[in-house]
Amino acid sequence: MLTPEDIEKNWARFCGLCEKVGDRAPTIKLMLDELDLRLALCPGSAKKEFHGAFPGGLVDHSLRVLNKLIVLNKSFGWGLQKDSMIIAALFHDIGKVGLPGSDPENDFYVPQQDNWRREKLGEEYMYNNAITYMTTPDRSVFMMQHYGIKLSADEWLALKLNDGFVLQENKAYCLRISPLVNGVMTADYVATMEEKHVPFWPTQE
Repeated sequence: MLTPEDIEKNWARFCGLCEKVGDRAPTIKLMLDELDLRLALCPGSAKKEFHGAFPGGLVDHSLRVLNKLIVLNKSFGWGLQKDSMIIAALFHDIGKVGLPGSDPENDFYVPQQDNWRREKLGEEYMYNNAITYMTTPDRSVFMMQHYGIKLSADEWLALKLNDGFVLQENKAYCLRISPLVNGVMTADYVATMEEKHVPFWPTQE
């Protein structure tokens, strides 16, 4: 869980980073101004067993993804552009907010109303079936398109493919993606494991 102070600090950092993306910054600001608390308070997932299943979880996770991507870029000498890293990392899961607009009725995650499912299954949230169905990656690229935020081909793929090659529909891209796309996939995985407190390597006795 995050404190209100943590959420406010993360949101300020998130918005501050979005000012550093060159000529796309004003368009992104319009999106952030409209989404506002819907994005700032959006959870990162629905269940406790996943990651970020609490208010502010999505922004917290996305900042972690950017941090990991920066480390990967430096370690491997990829030479990725700063604006592309910020946009691809911070908005890789923007579709989890739901549909565009300021109306909370467009939220993808809504509080779980069934106490049994909350207590026994760890479902803090449930999916809002009243909004148009899309996968989260599809909703992410739709969200960016809706707000007129132009993406490069690699940025588009970073949003579209961030769930990795565990998904059958992504396998055609295996070994054909750029460092940015691969980096977001890897950073997303590492950040998720970190949030779930899962060690990357078995402990040697």
